[in-house]
Amino acid sequence: MRSKNNYRNINNLHSLIKFFYYASIVFTGISFFATIAIPFVPDSYISFEKGVREWVYSVDILDWYAHVGVNGNIPRNILHFRLIDMINIKAAIIMDLLVSSILEFIIVVIGLRKMLDLTTNILDGESPFQLKHIKSLRKLSYAILLYSTLGNTLLSILISVFTTSVFNVTIIFAWSGVLIGIIGYIFSDITEYGLFLQDEYDATL
Repeated sequence: MRSKNNYRNINNLHSLIKFFYYASIVFTGISFFATIAIPFVPDSYISFEKGVREWVYSVDILDWYAHVGVNGNIPRNILHFRLIDMINIKAAIIMDLLVSSILEFIIVVIGLRKMLDLTTNILDGESPFQLKHIKSLRKLSYAILLYSTLGNTLLSILISVFTTSVFNVTIIFAWSGVLIGIIGYIFSDITEYGLFLQDEYDATL
Protein backbone atom coordinates (compact mmCIF):
# COMPACT_ATOMS: atom_id res chain seq x y z
CA MET A 1 0.00 0.00 0.00
CA ARG A 2 2.81 2.38 0.85
CA SER A 3 4.57 1.82 -2.48
CA LYS A 4 1.32 2.50 -4.35
CA ASN A 5 0.87 5.73 -2.44
CA ASN A 6 4.45 6.73 -3.18
CA TYR A 7 3.96 5.95 -6.87
CA ARG A 8 0.75 7.98 -6.90
CA ASN A 9 2.51 10.93 -5.23
CA ILE A 10 5.36 10.86 -7.76
CA ASN A 11 2.86 10.57 -10.61
CA ASN A 12 0.93 13.59 -9.29
CA LEU A 13 4.19 15.52 -8.91
CA HIS A 14 5.16 14.57 -12.46
CA SER A 15 1.82 15.84 -13.79
CA LEU A 16 2.16 19.08 -11.84
CA ILE A 17 5.69 19.70 -13.11
CA LYS A 18 4.56 18.98 -16.67
CA PHE A 19 1.74 21.53 -16.32
CA PHE A 20 4.10 24.25 -15.09
CA TYR A 21 6.66 23.29 -17.75
CA TYR A 22 4.25 23.86 -20.62
CA ALA A 23 2.76 26.92 -18.91
CA SER A 24 6.24 28.42 -18.65
CA ILE A 25 6.81 27.80 -22.36
CA VAL A 26 3.55 29.61 -23.11
CA PHE A 27 4.51 32.56 -20.91
CA THR A 28 7.93 32.70 -22.58
CA GLY A 29 6.22 32.89 -25.95
CA ILE A 30 3.88 35.63 -24.71
CA SER A 31 6.81 37.64 -23.37
CA PHE A 32 8.64 37.24 -26.67
CA PHE A 33 5.55 38.36 -28.61
CA ALA A 34 5.12 41.37 -26.31
CA THR A 35 8.78 42.32 -26.75
CA ILE A 36 8.67 42.37 -30.54
CA ALA A 37 5.26 44.10 -30.54
CA ILE A 38 6.23 47.06 -28.32
CA PRO A 39 7.89 49.15 -31.09
CA PHE A 40 4.57 49.14 -32.94
CA VAL A 41 2.39 50.08 -29.93
CA PRO A 42 1.19 53.73 -29.95
CA ASP A 43 2.65 55.87 -27.16
CA SER A 44 -0.85 56.49 -25.79
CA TYR A 45 -1.10 52.79 -24.87
CA ILE A 46 2.08 52.90 -22.76
CA SER A 47 2.27 54.04 -19.14
CA PHE A 48 5.71 54.67 -17.62
CA GLU A 49 5.88 56.31 -14.20
CA LYS A 50 8.46 56.93 -11.49
CA GLY A 51 7.54 55.23 -8.22
CA VAL A 52 9.14 55.39 -4.79
CA ARG A 53 11.59 52.52 -5.40
CA GLU A 54 11.15 51.68 -9.07
CA TRP A 55 9.89 52.76 -12.45
CA VAL A 56 6.52 51.11 -13.11
CA TYR A 57 5.25 50.50 -16.62
CA SER A 58 2.29 48.95 -18.38
CA VAL A 59 1.69 48.36 -22.08
CA ASP A 60 -1.74 47.69 -23.56
CA ILE A 61 -1.06 45.41 -26.50
CA LEU A 62 -3.97 44.66 -28.84
CA ASP A 63 -6.12 46.98 -26.74
CA TRP A 64 -8.22 47.82 -29.75
CA TYR A 65 -9.41 44.19 -29.72
CA ALA A 66 -8.98 42.98 -26.15
CA HIS A 67 -7.21 44.02 -22.99
CA VAL A 68 -3.96 42.15 -23.51
CA GLY A 69 -0.86 43.72 -22.08
CA VAL A 70 2.25 43.48 -19.96
CA ASN A 71 3.19 45.09 -16.68
CA GLY A 72 6.55 45.37 -14.98
CA ASN A 73 8.98 47.49 -13.05
CA ILE A 74 12.58 48.59 -13.32
CA PRO A 75 14.66 49.28 -10.17
CA ARG A 76 14.89 53.04 -9.81
CA ASN A 77 18.63 53.12 -9.26
CA ILE A 78 19.19 51.42 -12.64
CA LEU A 79 17.86 54.55 -14.31
CA HIS A 80 19.69 56.67 -11.73
CA PHE A 81 16.79 59.03 -11.07
CA ARG A 82 16.81 60.41 -14.60
CA LEU A 83 14.08 62.68 -15.87
CA ILE A 84 11.52 60.86 -17.95
CA ASP A 85 12.36 63.08 -20.94
CA MET A 86 15.88 61.59 -20.93
CA ILE A 87 14.59 58.01 -21.23
CA ASN A 88 13.73 56.09 -24.38
CA ILE A 89 10.68 54.46 -22.82
CA LYS A 90 10.04 51.74 -25.40
CA ALA A 91 13.70 50.70 -25.40
CA ALA A 92 13.73 50.55 -21.59
CA ILE A 93 10.65 48.31 -21.54
CA ILE A 94 12.09 46.03 -24.24
CA MET A 95 15.38 45.65 -22.35
CA ASP A 96 13.52 44.87 -19.13
CA LEU A 97 11.34 42.24 -20.83
CA LEU A 98 14.40 40.61 -22.39
CA VAL A 99 16.24 40.26 -19.09
CA SER A 100 13.49 40.12 -16.44
CA SER A 101 10.94 38.03 -18.35
CA ILE A 102 12.31 36.08 -21.31
CA LEU A 103 15.70 35.18 -19.80
CA GLU A 104 14.11 34.35 -16.45
CA PHE A 105 11.44 32.17 -18.07
CA ILE A 106 14.10 30.33 -20.09
CA ILE A 107 15.90 29.40 -16.87
CA VAL A 108 12.60 28.25 -15.34
CA VAL A 109 11.79 26.15 -18.43
CA ILE A 110 15.23 24.50 -18.31
CA GLY A 111 14.86 23.77 -14.58
CA LEU A 112 11.37 22.29 -14.99
CA ARG A 113 12.62 20.19 -17.92
CA LYS A 114 15.34 18.71 -15.70
CA MET A 115 12.79 17.98 -12.96
CA LEU A 116 10.50 16.38 -15.53
CA ASP A 117 13.33 14.11 -16.66
CA LEU A 118 13.98 13.18 -13.03
CA THR A 119 10.36 12.23 -12.25
CA THR A 120 10.14 10.36 -15.58
CA ASN A 121 13.13 8.22 -14.57
CA ILE A 122 11.57 7.53 -11.18
CA LEU A 123 8.27 6.46 -12.77
CA ASP A 124 10.27 4.18 -15.10
CA GLY A 125 11.76 2.47 -12.06
CA GLU A 126 15.18 4.08 -12.26
CA SER A 127 17.05 5.54 -9.32
CA PRO A 128 16.86 9.34 -9.01
CA PHE A 129 20.42 9.35 -7.62
CA GLN A 130 22.30 9.32 -10.90
CA LEU A 131 25.32 11.35 -11.91
CA LYS A 132 23.48 12.92 -14.87
CA HIS A 133 20.83 14.38 -12.54
CA ILE A 134 23.49 15.66 -10.15
CA LYS A 135 25.33 17.41 -12.99
CA SER A 136 22.06 18.89 -14.27
CA LEU A 137 21.24 20.25 -10.81
CA ARG A 138 24.72 21.77 -10.50
CA LYS A 139 24.47 23.47 -13.91
CA LEU A 140 21.03 24.80 -13.02
CA SER A 141 22.42 26.14 -9.72
CA TYR A 142 25.16 27.94 -11.64
CA ALA A 143 22.59 29.47 -14.00
CA ILE A 144 20.43 30.68 -11.10
CA LEU A 145 23.46 32.15 -9.32
CA LEU A 146 24.63 33.94 -12.46
CA TYR A 147 21.21 35.35 -13.19
CA SER A 148 20.64 36.42 -9.58
CA THR A 149 24.01 38.19 -9.35
CA LEU A 150 24.41 39.54 -12.89
CA GLY A 151 20.85 39.84 -14.23
CA ASN A 152 20.22 43.37 -13.00
CA THR A 153 23.77 44.36 -13.92
CA LEU A 154 23.12 43.19 -17.49
CA LEU A 155 19.84 45.12 -17.49
CA SER A 156 21.69 48.21 -16.26
CA ILE A 157 24.22 47.95 -19.10
CA LEU A 158 21.57 47.38 -21.77
CA ILE A 159 19.48 50.31 -20.54
CA SER A 160 22.54 52.55 -20.44
CA VAL A 161 23.46 51.62 -24.03
CA PHE A 162 20.02 51.64 -25.64
CA THR A 163 17.91 53.89 -23.41
CA THR A 164 19.91 56.79 -21.98
CA SER A 165 22.86 58.85 -23.13
CA VAL A 166 24.88 58.18 -19.95
CA PHE A 167 26.66 54.87 -19.34
CA ASN A 168 26.29 53.50 -15.81
CA VAL A 169 26.62 50.06 -14.29
CA THR A 170 24.51 49.19 -11.27
CA ILE A 171 25.06 45.98 -9.31
CA ILE A 172 21.91 44.66 -7.64
CA PHE A 173 21.75 41.11 -6.28
CA ALA A 174 18.51 39.10 -6.15
CA TRP A 175 19.27 37.55 -2.79
CA SER A 176 16.44 35.00 -2.89
CA GLY A 177 17.83 33.63 -6.16
CA VAL A 178 21.36 33.61 -4.75
CA LEU A 179 20.14 31.57 -1.78
CA ILE A 180 18.31 29.09 -4.03
CA GLY A 181 21.41 28.69 -6.22
CA ILE A 182 23.68 28.09 -3.23
CA ILE A 183 21.28 25.54 -1.69
CA GLY A 184 21.01 23.73 -5.04
CA TYR A 185 24.79 23.62 -5.38
CA ILE A 186 25.29 22.33 -1.82
CA PHE A 187 22.59 19.69 -2.34
CA SER A 188 24.25 18.52 -5.57
CA ASP A 189 27.60 18.19 -3.76
CA ILE A 190 26.05 16.22 -0.89
CA THR A 191 24.20 13.94 -3.31
CA GLU A 192 27.34 13.35 -5.37
CA TYR A 193 29.27 12.45 -2.22
CA GLY A 194 26.49 10.07 -1.16
CA LEU A 195 26.59 8.46 -4.60
CA PHE A 196 30.36 8.08 -4.28
CA LEU A 197 30.00 6.37 -0.88
CA GLN A 198 27.33 4.04 -2.29
CA ASP A 199 29.64 3.06 -5.16
CA GLU A 200 32.47 2.43 -2.68
CA TYR A 201 30.18 0.28 -0.55
CA ASP A 202 28.94 -1.72 -3.56
CA ALA A 203 32.55 -2.29 -4.66
CA THR A 204 33.44 -3.87 -1.29
CA LEU A 205 30.61 -6.41 -1.45
